[in-house]
Amino acid sequence: MTMKTMKRSILSVLYIVSATLMVMTGCKAPALTADEKLTLPDTYLQAGDSGMARMSWRDFFPDELLRAYIDTALANNHSFLQTVEHVSMARSQVRLGTGALLPDVSLGLGVGVQRFGDYTMDGVGNSTTNTPDLDREKHIPSPYRDFNVGISFQWEADIWGKLTHKKRAAVSRWLKSVEAQKLARAMLISETAGLYYDLVGLDQQYRTLGDAIKDVQNAYQLTSELMKEGEVSRLSVDQFLSTRMRLEAERLAVGQQIGETERAFALLLGKLPFEVKRTDYATLRKSVFPVQRGIPATLLAQRPDVRAAELELLASKSDVQAARKSFFPSLTLGGSVGFNAFDLSHWFSSPASAVYNLAAGLTAPIFRRNEIRTLWENAKSNQRIALLNYHHQALQAYQEVVNLLEATRLTEERRELKRKECLVHRRSVDDANELFRTGFAGYLEVLTANERHVDCELEQIELNIYYCKLNALLYRSLGGGEF
Repeated sequence: MTMKTMKRSILSVLYIVSATLMVMTGCKAPALTADEKLTLPDTYLQAGDSGMARMSWRDFFPDELLRAYIDTALANNHSFLQTVEHVSMARSQVRLGTGALLPDVSLGLGVGVQRFGDYTMDGVGNSTTNTPDLDREKHIPSPYRDFNVGISFQWEADIWGKLTHKKRAAVSRWLKSVEAQKLARAMLISETAGLYYDLVGLDQQYRTLGDAIKDVQNAYQLTSELMKEGEVSRLSVDQFLSTRMRLEAERLAVGQQIGETERAFALLLGKLPFEVKRTDYATLRKSVFPVQRGIPATLLAQRPDVRAAELELLASKSDVQAARKSFFPSLTLGGSVGFNAFDLSHWFSSPASAVYNLAAGLTAPIFRRNEIRTLWENAKSNQRIALLNYHHQALQAYQEVVNLLEATRLTEERRELKRKECLVHRRSVDDANELFRTGFAGYLEVLTANERHVDCELEQIELNIYYCKLNALLYRSLGGGEF
């Protein structure tokens, strides 16, 4: 049997064994089974439109100033840009996994010179080789020169699909990192909107406290004049004075909050502190957000955290398959082709200076089976953990959306009640002041009416801002919409 025939026989046997084992073991692409998928209600609350979940944030937020700030945050926020870099790193792992399926090809060029000693085995052997009947051009020179150029390759044949499963795991984790980027983007948009709304609310609180201080100051001046006429005591004057001081202290605290929030907002945008322009409170409270109750629960698939958990589950399934295939033998092919000569003039003579080699190897783990089994068991445990995490993320996402929808609905009703309550307190303040001037009410009634009115106005501001922030959170919880 010739060497060529022997090589063909060995390769035939290897491929027959490979095909047999592939039929026995199978190699299917990972996918979520019916048992792994989580069944949720068709809709969150009631039947309705689902356009909000697919709406771009530019269409969702009506404030032009806010939209400009969100654009700046997406371009400059340091944490978000770090997440983008992590996506690039994950993409590199995909290229690495794809490269493992391809032969490792390299081009080599080598030039060397070497002199063998006369009293060495190589030196004596070379001298006896240069016989007179040998062509002069083929005599081995001393010193010996070596010119070599060629292409070599090595390739592990993916006969069991082990490398393919590793590539699938890398692709799933790259897509998971993409979902992480979407989640970070949605959170950044929501946080930017939340701080912006806080600033608008703090501005209004600052103005409301300023108006309250003016009202108390007017009452203080009135009681001071009445005290001079002997109609009221020093006690009533001091009560209005202390109330004014308390309101001034609260206004200073709100001013401090405004400064801190502006600096936090600038940091979120990746900028040094600057003057943050914002809309007025009256315009913000009239904002209409496209909130639909009854959003289909199938839209949970668009949530980045749920999608990332699902992709991690798929990656873990690929890891299990790759670990199981590690028990099987590995077929490695290798070889090289090029030109090699000790004479530069004959370096590229063909076929005289042409060289090549081809080899195939089949290796199977024997003493590493316990190590591979441990890796396989760990991979199966990681798959079970990923499945539990996927179910937890899906249930948590569903509960979050339900809570936000319910909170938005109830807050809308509370806003209307608080608006009516503030009108009642405003009327009580006017009545108390009028009765106080005519002597039919004391200063305590005036103080009580003023305090309740101020508290109600501040509560109304907080409630309106809370409503706006709830809508921003709801937008984020439905997946962050489209880019």
